[in-house]
Amino acid sequence: MKAAIISVIPLAFIFCNGYNQSPSFEYHEIGKTDEDLLGQSSLADVDRDGDLDFIVGSSTGTVWWFEYQEPNRWTRHVLGENALTDKGGVSFDVDGDGWIDQVSGGAWFRNTGNPKEEPFQRYENGAIYAYDNTAGDINGDGKPELLALSEQEGLFCYQIPENPEKKWKPMRIGDGINGGIWPCSIADIDNDKDMDIVRSNVWYENETGDGSKWTIHRTISFVRNTGKFANSSRIMVLDMDKDGDTDLVQAESNNPEGRIAWHANKDGKGINWFTHKIDYDTKQDLHSLCVADFDNDGDADVFSGGGPMTGDLSKRCFIWENKDGLGEEWIRHEILADVECFDAVAGDVDGDGDIDICSKPWKGNTVYFLRNMIMESQEPRTKSQEPGIKTKE
Repeated sequence: MKAAIISVIPLAFIFCNGYNQSPSFEYHEIGKTDEDLLGQSSLADVDRDGDLDFIVGSSTGTVWWFEYQEPNRWTRHVLGENALTDKGGVSFDVDGDGWIDQVSGGAWFRNTGNPKEEPFQRYENGAIYAYDNTAGDINGDGKPELLALSEQEGLFCYQIPENPEKKWKPMRIGDGINGGIWPCSIADIDNDKDMDIVRSNVWYENETGDGSKWTIHRTISFVRNTGKFANSSRIMVLDMDKDGDTDLVQAESNNPEGRIAWHANKDGKGINWFTHKIDYDTKQDLHSLCVADFDNDGDADVFSGGGPMTGDLSKRCFIWENKDGLGEEWIRHEILADVECFDAVAGDVDGDGDIDICSKPWKGNTVYFLRNMIMESQEPRTKSQEPGIKTKE
């Protein structure tokens, strides 16, 4: 039984102006994949029709994109085959032609501009087989670079050449861990106007500003640092307390009793951090992290949910409401039960002005959409439409 509990952006720290109330969600099945072991989550407008589509890929090699049409109507397309990755994947415009492409570890797939009719073109870029992929402009040239993390190989930055069909130039930044740069780890941590990188339990200072030299800072201490999945987390960089510097939100992943917290950048230099508890009693493997204004009150709330290693008998998804707007007081809302959640992503999928969530399991093949109903809730309801608990067979 799957219970969707109603009531209570690649990269989703999105803020909206509007109504201030607790978010409510509707569960919709997007579709099914032919394989499980599902990673490579992205929300992007693949077909440039003005709404967000959901990209997901299997560790066995197939990548799909699900075309959004209506909340309960999505069309599945094969994006590519033979992705050279573990769980890592990220979507962005690789070749600068205005169309969203897909990078999946050591392979990337070029959007032909007619993605519903023509298959994406596959190229090998020489990148490592990745647990995490993310992208951003690290060297300040106005173009994105690829970050790839593998426990075995390390943390690498890849500069994309003018002709991206050629092999991409690698730079090894540091050692690897089992997950720790996704979904968003690139930001100016030390306020020196260039981009640095956070990797779960450390951060790397972009010493020269162009990404050619890095200095490690071991000043972040939160996640479990022993065992098979030591230092594994999902991480998001943003200014949580609105004081002008970059803070960190962090969820423990690959941990049956994951904790979630945010770290205030107290000196604005990334040396002194103060950890604020969000929730230390989830009993969930928090293998997702989305930070967005889910209740439309102008501040950042937090979403995560139970992954495959969850210690509770039931896998659950939560939104933690940022009650005071500064991250000092949090209210937990359970929005989904008995459904596995693995590397969820958030964005305004249906274009109605509130932030939705797309996710899927790691072990399973049902991809799903949690539609935020805040805007719809402003319309008059009949008694039968009041929020409650919906059960999905």
